Amino acid sequence: MIVPARLSAPLSDPGATPLTDLLRRPTPSGGRVLPQLDALRGVAILAVFVQHLGDRFMPFVDAEAARALPAALAPWVLTVLHHAHWGVDLFFVLSGFSLAQGYLRAFEGGGPAPSARGFLRRRAARVLPGFYVAVLVTLGFHRWVLRAPGAAAALGVHLLVLQGYLAPGGIVLIGAAWSLTTEVGFYLLLPLLARPLLARDAARPSRRFVVGATLTAAAWGSRALLHALVLEPGVRTGLLELTQRRWIGSRLDEFVLGALAAAAAGEIGRAGASARAARWAPVAMATAAAALVVGFRLEGEGYLRPGGSWPYALVATATAALVLAATLSQGAARRVLAAAPLRAVGVVSYGIFLYHQLAIGLAGSVLVASGWWSLAANAVLALALAVAAGAASWIVVERPAMRWASGAPT
Repeated sequence: MIVPARLSAPLSDPGATPLTDLLRRPTPSGGRVLPQLDALRGVAILAVFVQHLGDRFMPFVDAEAARALPAALAPWVLTVLHHAHWGVDLFFVLSGFSLAQGYLRAFEGGGPAPSARGFLRRRAARVLPGFYVAVLVTLGFHRWVLRAPGAAAALGVHLLVLQGYLAPGGIVLIGAAWSLTTEVGFYLLLPLLARPLLARDAARPSRRFVVGATLTAAAWGSRALLHALVLEPGVRTGLLELTQRRWIGSRLDEFVLGALAAAAAGEIGRAGASARAARWAPVAMATAAAALVVGFRLEGEGYLRPGGSWPYALVATATAALVLAATLSQGAARRVLAAAPLRAVGVVSYGIFLYHQLAIGLAGSVLVASGWWSLAANAVLALALAVAAGAASWIVVERPAMRWASGAPT
């Protein structure tokens, strides 16, 4: 069953501003918009942006940090900067949390689960139009790709959203878009996993958490096994990258932990413990953030060593804990976390994700890469271009496609 979308603000609001118009979105199938999730999407895309901007400036930042910071502090700061790709982990956990909402609502209301066909239709409308338009825009700036060997095969791979696994002719149009392949893998699995993972058994309310823990442990075990099988100690290979970060089986834990966080939030509300949980939410968020930094350090040190896959379990668990704590926050903590500018960035984060590397490249083509002023100028120009492209994608492509898929008027 396709749930008709409601808008989070009226279509004709005489007091609306450009920002409030940007924040207006079709309500998800879970029945509510959670501003904290949009804010966390903003955090995630800004982290990914920093990671790819760092591809150009990281040698300079490394040298400056080593020179200016105390010797005991510099490695930790650089660990965080070098792990800004954690934004992708956060996106995966947020995806699991968000997509679980519709199933949880259906199961707890005693109705049937959303149909797989309707679910996949809405997911396709959410992801594919924006992605295909971004591919065309990218080709417009890199027309040489169309003349390169393997161009037709590469375009076919992108059409099927398999660019995370395959790169015919070595052609990579949107580098960050590898994660869409992993994301789509979860979309295909969720209708099969939804009932055992999310349906609540009144006689055994902990059953779904046992199922989730089993799936999570299986992902951790398979990732550790693959790490041992393909590792060449000290060597970063493409197969190691695939098995540890791209294959859906190796990232399923993050989606599942996100879904379990959504179920846990529901259980806390059902138990009438929301107010108490909200008081502890800031402490939980700070603890999760500290655990993330430790996980980053351990993962960075062990990734190319035997047995080096296990710190990733800490990163995934801490990320899910952060999302759960943020969702439970209320009052001042929620107002600070869900500030309108950060939420706006989160709302248009998919478009920013699709265009930010192109924006970084365009900024780099007109600005030098030398010194702090250059870093600041590149960051401001690239981020402005990426946000503008993301907002245009949201307003012109993504939001109309979402409304069409949900049956709401456009």
